[in-house]
Amino acid sequence: MENQKRNLVISTMFQQAGHATGIALGWGLGIALITYLLGLIISDNLESFLVSLQALPSIASSILNVLLMALFLVTPYTDFKWAIQNGISRKTLWQGRILSLFLMTLVVWFIAQLVGLMNTPFDLVSAWHSLLSYFSLSLTMMAIGNGFALLNRRWKWIVGIGLPMACLVLLMMLAYSLVGLIPALSASGVFKSIIISNVTGWVILVIYLIIVYALARFFNNKIQLRRD
Repeated sequence: MENQKRNLVISTMFQQAGHATGIALGWGLGIALITYLLGLIISDNLESFLVSLQALPSIASSILNVLLMALFLVTPYTDFKWAIQNGISRKTLWQGRILSLFLMTLVVWFIAQLVGLMNTPFDLVSAWHSLLSYFSLSLTMMAIGNGFALLNRRWKWIVGIGLPMACLVLLMMLAYSLVGLIPALSASGVFKSIIISNVTGWVILVIYLIIVYALARFFNNKIQLRRD
């Protein structure tokens, strides 16, 4: 029974994504095509028009990238209400949504790689780094979306405006405080070896993903029905 409900969550999310993708691609590619046609009418340059058409796959890939991030940013509370109405627990909802995230990210990443092959040869290292970037961004958007699902409309505006500004101020303060330490740290051989080590980047990435995953799941478990 739990597996059936989890599969229901996954199938429903893919249906939502498919519907949104159809609308987004229709509008995005339609506007681009109309723009190219107007350029053809004005310039009467068929060669330029045909060259412009080659950009359509890249535009479609970009639309899918934005849509993937937006989907997990704006739908958590809607998905939660739907799950409650269908007798689906928070645990099952979380499992279905996180699996959907991984599967959708793989699909969008794979399409981006195919489009990239039109311009550049395949590079395994670049593809692997790209996949990690996709997963990191998707998971980050899910954590933010789940966090916003805890807030009513007023607090969404407050946090949405105030939190980025607070983060900017903190980053500026941190950068200012580090200015005096940079010369001393740069003179340290240990510090240099840590900075240039490939292991450092992987450790930071793993810690970041663990934190974001934990926050996304914590927020998912705390979502409640509310009156906005």
